[in-house]
Amino acid sequence: MAQPSRAVTLLALSYLVVVAILLVGVMRLPRSRRLDDAQCPSVSVVVSARNEAAELPACIDSLLALDYPGDRLQLVLVDDRSTDATGALVDAAAAQHAHVVALHTERLPSNGLEAKARGLAHGIAHATGDWVLITDADARVPREWARHLLGRLTPATTMVGGTIVVRPGPWWGYIEGALQGFLQCFSLAAAGLGAPFACIGPNMGIRRDVYLRHGGLERARFAVAEDLALFAMARADGGEVQLYGDRPTLVGVHPVGRPLLIFSQLRRWLGGGVEPHPAYAVGLALILIWGLAVVVWTATGWLWGVDRWLPGFVGKLVGDALLFTVLTQRAALVAPLRQLIILQFAQLTALCFLPVSFAITRRIRWVGDGYAVHYDPSRRGTDRNTTSQSGEVTP
Repeated sequence: MAQPSRAVTLLALSYLVVVAILLVGVMRLPRSRRLDDAQCPSVSVVVSARNEAAELPACIDSLLALDYPGDRLQLVLVDDRSTDATGALVDAAAAQHAHVVALHTERLPSNGLEAKARGLAHGIAHATGDWVLITDADARVPREWARHLLGRLTPATTMVGGTIVVRPGPWWGYIEGALQGFLQCFSLAAAGLGAPFACIGPNMGIRRDVYLRHGGLERARFAVAEDLALFAMARADGGEVQLYGDRPTLVGVHPVGRPLLIFSQLRRWLGGGVEPHPAYAVGLALILIWGLAVVVWTATGWLWGVDRWLPGFVGKLVGDALLFTVLTQRAALVAPLRQLIILQFAQLTALCFLPVSFAITRRIRWVGDGYAVHYDPSRRGTDRNTTSQSGEVTP
């Protein structure tokens, strides 16, 4: 077999360079700090739920258990046109707890928004806190989540965010968890290096006056990713975004309902990622091409000679292991070895699938969180897709 070209060797080295940069960024990320009672701003936690009767009770319990001054905490639970017991659950929580507000979108006039964004916009419109924290109906938040997310606020801070971990569940949850952990290394490292580019939807917060000043989600130009639309608001005025990766700011989420929904989720993230600015689209395209080249080389490089391939392959495994170790140690978690092995196959499958799927169609079908929604990322702004009564979105 012919020896691999210098370009292929440089590709393997480039991966190690990227891993080194990510490691530096993650290790430079500040740890969260616990707020004292006297420093706690007023907070509204907003959750939008559709057909989440199975998961919502545990989410509500974790929110009710938050360690935060009661006179400065509001919980806003939005039932977004559910057909199960979700509506009854949010009503029961509001009836039992004075700081809980129950809302329903069933009779809400169209605000041009779909899926989670519709419920969030309705919930934030009724929020009274200086800060709005957002999580999902299938999430569990730590007891000191709010205190730690807001623990390092400065006058310039406009957004805060934490990390998420996929809770134990079906076998495909390990695949989702491995990909989630790896992808979050990029956002955490960027934040640690002073260049945050995103916050994750189930674990983020925005200053309410910033949200209102920009007209809310109803005026944001996006089709898929409401979390990136919120991030754009927070950054528009040169605001400071604080991102954390430690245990008090870690939110656990439930695995997706079926294995193939992992790819639907990845397509939604990628589709949303190209919306904010053309630079995002170019950057993501370059990362996809580079990542695909790396994983294809990892899978086939031995054909050009095991002696040249093996050191690079071992180097990739060591780099991935270091990333997972640093990230999980910060969050006081245990990273099993199987996650590292799973990641290698998940990277290859995902990076081969995504370019091909987007070459075939830009339309994104989001199935999850009680929704079955079709997005067309080419239609942004106020001209959005519309939802039928069944929950399907059509152009």
